[in-house]
Amino acid sequence: MSILVSSPTTPRVAVVSDYTLVTLGGAETAFTQQAGALAAVTDVLAICPDSAALSALATHPRITAVPVPVAFTVPALGFPVARHTPQLRGVIRAALARAGTDVVHVHSEFGIAAAAIAAARELGIPVVHTVHTFFWQAGVAMQPLLAMGAPAFHHAVTGLPHPARRLAERSGDSALRNITLATGLAADRVISPSAHQAQRLRAAGLTHVDVVPNSVAGNPAAQPVTRIDGPLRVLWSGRFAPEKRILPFLRAASTAIERVGPERLQVDVLGAGVQFAAAERLVAQRPGPRLHGRVPNADVPAWLARSHMSALTSVGWDNQPMTVAESLMALRGVLWCDPALTEGLTLAGIPALRASEEELAARLVQLALDPAPVIAASAAAAQARQLFSAEEFTRSIVQSYHRAGFPDLVLTSGR
Repeated sequence: MSILVSSPTTPRVAVVSDYTLVTLGGAETAFTQQAGALAAVTDVLAICPDSAALSALATHPRITAVPVPVAFTVPALGFPVARHTPQLRGVIRAALARAGTDVVHVHSEFGIAAAAIAAARELGIPVVHTVHTFFWQAGVAMQPLLAMGAPAFHHAVTGLPHPARRLAERSGDSALRNITLATGLAADRVISPSAHQAQRLRAAGLTHVDVVPNSVAGNPAAQPVTRIDGPLRVLWSGRFAPEKRILPFLRAASTAIERVGPERLQVDVLGAGVQFAAAERLVAQRPGPRLHGRVPNADVPAWLARSHMSALTSVGWDNQPMTVAESLMALRGVLWCDPALTEGLTLAGIPALRASEEELAARLVQLALDPAPVIAASAAAAQARQLFSAEEFTRSIVQSYHRAGFPDLVLTSGR
């Protein structure tokens, strides 16, 4: 009898999230994009709260949806809450077994993710955890409440122990980051889409961290910006939330348009969130930027094609915003403010680092008067976007699956 060694195999994967896929956010977009990328090479089980977006995802012939019921949805935030119960764990375990799942890949830190991890343990399946942000932060007034309530809430929802490590200067932020740490400690491998977040995760005590950038579907119709006739068109898209600095950006954009005129600068803003009403009031008082509300994610490439560049204005919050990947895939440079963000931006970024409102307005004015950096960033995006391709993502993530415990080689007996 001889032992035959086959080539490396691609595992069948279950991707899991506590978030509904209709919620506006980078984690939800990343989940959808990565499920599609994996489905090009293997069978995928998508486990998360039910939504029309989940049903649409399951129209792919290699994606099977497992909708999970939730107890309630947090008002305003749109955050669905499901507890890790024996019943939920049993439903997920049965789905994993039915599909012959080889790896469980969780994208969140709450009850559904915890139930999936527990079900995987019962079946002897390795677990990988993608951290979409470790930089949780809240307002000063919320810090005491979060410090007291977050550990108990998370344990009640997940059953996971709270590490109680000091991970941020403010106690509430530290409690939130311990929630992410608890899930990472329960996994066999942790994925960070960015190098700077990976460093923070390792410093927190996670030694099994791989850097795998997010993925975006290819955009073969994308054309580079080679000249700018008429106004410089800038696109901002995302959640209207304090951490995204949407209101400072709108004030800066209004100032810049007042200085150079609408014939030189046009700013379009996509998205929704808790600060949308405030944004509407601001724009009504100081006309300039144009608010378009939330648009389907499938429409974003067309919006980028009509723009010359995008703007990413957060500082200290984002891990690896999908805005960067989507923009570069569309061959558009990104005006960015957070010096910690590097993937793709060292080639195709237009820096406005740590920019205040006044500095951001001045930068927009500079670019409107001299758009050469915008054209150069668009040309550089052709190389930078390879980092976010589906092929690069699947190659890297499958390596992480092997490190998590899925065997590199399949051994069979032969005669």
